[in-house]
Amino acid sequence: KKKNLHKIESIINFIDLNDDISINQHNGNKHIISFYGKFSKNIGKKNTVQKLFQILDKENLLNNKKFKVKIKKIIPQEAGLGGGSMNAASILNYLIKKKIVNLSYKKIRSICDLIGSDVILGTIKSSCVLISNGKIKKFYDTPKYYSILVKPDFGCPTKNIYSAVHQYTKPK
Repeated sequence: KKKNLHKIESIINFIDLNDDISINQHNGNKHIISFYGKFSKNIGKKNTVQKLFQILDKENLLNNKKFKVKIKKIIPQEAGLGGGSMNAASILNYLIKKKIVNLSYKKIRSICDLIGSDVILGTIKSSCVLISNGKIKKFYDTPKYYSILVKPDFGCPTKNIYSAVHQYTKPK
């Protein structure tokens, strides 16, 4: 382990699978974030989207604007597919694209790092290797493959997986 991250290299490739997100500004005094769909069960109040809005509010980057966000969970939780992280990244991308927030790359990176180590990947959407020190190595002209995803009826939190691994090989 290095600080809070395990010393691993993750190969990242994007596939055509995503949660459906609806976002609208509203006149309330707080953000409203709700989840529905097959994989929405047990999503708590502490989630990546809530965390994103807490950070943006704390730094007054939304100029006191409040949003209503509805997310249809199509990506299973605890499946290692980064669904929650990509939801936060997608909402941040939307806020930037709509010029609701104006952020430098350095600020985007710091916000993403506060939410989760893989959130930044959703802002660049490129095949890459994420190294445990936070560096990203992009690679281009990657071959196209078909993917088969198999989701058993149980989840396995990343924390549980790494707590059982005690020996690693060196990265190649």
